Amino acid sequence: MKSEALQFDQKIQLITVSFDGIIKETDNNLFDWKKGSSIYGIHPFFEILTHLQDDQDTKEFSFPCIHFENNGSENICDVSVKIDLSEIAIVFFDYTNKYNELNQSAQQRNESILISKELELKNKFLLEKEEFKNNFIANINHEIRTPLTSILGFVEVLEKTKLSFDQEELTRIIKRDSQHLHALIDDMVDISKIESGKLKIVEERFVFKDLIEGLNEAYAIIAEEKNISFETHIDPNIQEYILGDRMRVYQILNNLLNNAFKFTEEGKISLVITKNYQRTNKLSINFKIEDTGMGILEEHLDHIFDRFARFTENKQISGTGLGLAIVKNLVDKLNGEIKVSSEPEKGTTFNIKLPFKFEITKPAPERKKKKYFLPDTKKKFRILLVEDEETTQYLVMKILISHGSFYVDLAINGEEAIKCIERRNYDLVLMDLRMSKVDGYQATHMIRNNYGDEVISGVPIIGFTSNTQESERDKCLRSGMDDFITKPFKREDLIYIITKQIAKKAAD
Repeated sequence: MKSEALQFDQKIQLITVSFDGIIKETDNNLFDWKKGSSIYGIHPFFEILTHLQDDQDTKEFSFPCIHFENNGSENICDVSVKIDLSEIAIVFFDYTNKYNELNQSAQQRNESILISKELELKNKFLLEKEEFKNNFIANINHEIRTPLTSILGFVEVLEKTKLSFDQEELTRIIKRDSQHLHALIDDMVDISKIESGKLKIVEERFVFKDLIEGLNEAYAIIAEEKNISFETHIDPNIQEYILGDRMRVYQILNNLLNNAFKFTEEGKISLVITKNYQRTNKLSINFKIEDTGMGILEEHLDHIFDRFARFTENKQISGTGLGLAIVKNLVDKLNGEIKVSSEPEKGTTFNIKLPFKFEITKPAPERKKKKYFLPDTKKKFRILLVEDEETTQYLVMKILISHGSFYVDLAINGEEAIKCIERRNYDLVLMDLRMSKVDGYQATHMIRNNYGDEVISGVPIIGFTSNTQESERDKCLRSGMDDFITKPFKREDLIYIITKQIAKKAAD
């Protein structure tokens, strides 16, 4: 107990001072100040004593956190001053450690606040950067798809005319490179969806063999053109109908096969599909794509799935470097695995394992695409095309008029479209979504809600846009449109969707 009291006493020092500042008594527990010396010379703080003596009302004062030098070190003290009739009593309470701890805590708190603020700003920057990137890609997607629609559309029209051999060859090149550009745009949109977490995995029932045969037919033609061998083999034990995301599986295999054909000039390419295991209604399938192409250096294999990774100096081999990055992300999304092995000048092998489900009971046959026919009438059907791009206007009009069953009127925005339908009855409206003044959504809403005339309010409306996102289709249908077609489109797809809506309206 005595030891504890001594420790406590060592943190306090008491001195008495005369009114003229001479130290009369001191215990020197904290500071070695001599009796008889002037306190005013010790520290500037004590100059305050001359003013405190003039205060007739208050005789006791407290001053926190005063810094004093002591043999090269610094003490932080709270100081109490009491003035009586004969002298001034001053008490020093040494709180150096406590103030240092508080200061450290405050500093840590400030640093924590700064770090939190920095993370908040970084997160805000990343969100703004992501939003800018997505908006940029969406705008680029729209701006490129619009002229690309015209290029591919007019090539299809041109193919149906009488062409010389040279003209057919030039048309084929234009079509091939336009389709390649279309694929690059799709890659950019897909990687953006994947990175933003907007890519949805859809489980559907499909005929597995049909998926592979579709790939086989497409790449057999390319193999013949390049004079290389292409073989596919499917394990006969794999169920006919399986459950999974058909589109994403197709995308994975298509990207890998496209890559194999791109880097293989001679030899062969093979796609071998085998069953890994089957448990209850779960199924694991292995896809092996092997080529005899230029191969990949070992030091590049770790980066093969990086975005924009390109490991060839051959400028004749085009691409964005996004294909394999998309493949890896899609495989991960499907809870699968992908491995790659390669040897320069000998070829590359990709092995992908993907999980699926299958139905134990035999499902009903797949529904085929329903056929529709225009109503049997001698009159032509009148279409209102609402589109502000001149080349797209000309393309659609060329396709529809050459078909022989349609008249086409033109409006360049929603406002003009409203005026047109008020003057004339239409069998169908092709409505672009992005237009000045009144856009496609607004125009559709007005047509559906502002007219009591069923001929006007019930006219079939097909949304017409370069935005390929599923949300855009949903938005079109919610706004009152009957269907949706994306740019670029094939001639037969446009005719089919128009025929379908006119036939359905006539059947009502």
